[in-house]
Amino acid sequence: MFFKRQPKTPPFRSVLFVCTANITRSPSAECMFKAVTDKTHDTWDISSAGVNAMNGTGPNSVINFILSRRGLSVAKHRSRLVDKKLINRYYWIIVMERKHQENLVKQFPDAADRIQVMREFGAFSPPDDVDMPDPTGKEIDDYTELFSILDIEVPRLYNVINDQIINLEMSL
Repeated sequence: MFFKRQPKTPPFRSVLFVCTANITRSPSAECMFKAVTDKTHDTWDISSAGVNAMNGTGPNSVINFILSRRGLSVAKHRSRLVDKKLINRYYWIIVMERKHQENLVKQFPDAADRIQVMREFGAFSPPDDVDMPDPTGKEIDDYTELFSILDIEVPRLYNVINDQIINLEMSL
């Protein structure tokens, strides 16, 4: 008799941010989320990837500049494609658009309950358009819009996830 090995649950304090190419939105969210968690005494595993990423591409130069002006850096970031290993490593998979969620749920149905759209997840009143705007290759105002949203969404997301972790740990 053979038993199917149950997948190990990833640590609750692990977050994977996902966008399209993993050069603008998800590395920005990753970097900003790390800045929030650095203020806590908890250990977090935070990373990012893309649903259509080419492995090894450096970050968008505009986000690198914007984040460096905030005392943050994505200079060492290199893009990577989402794969099963990453999905299994991270408990919270936070995507930038609904189409990313749909794509990942099709590829990794066992992780469907852990794949959430950033602006929708835990939001009391999500915006009509929950997709995070992609400024890549656009004007500086488009980058400003992205960071205005991230400035609100990243701390909110941290609080939502932290509350959920408390509930998950209490249920164990």
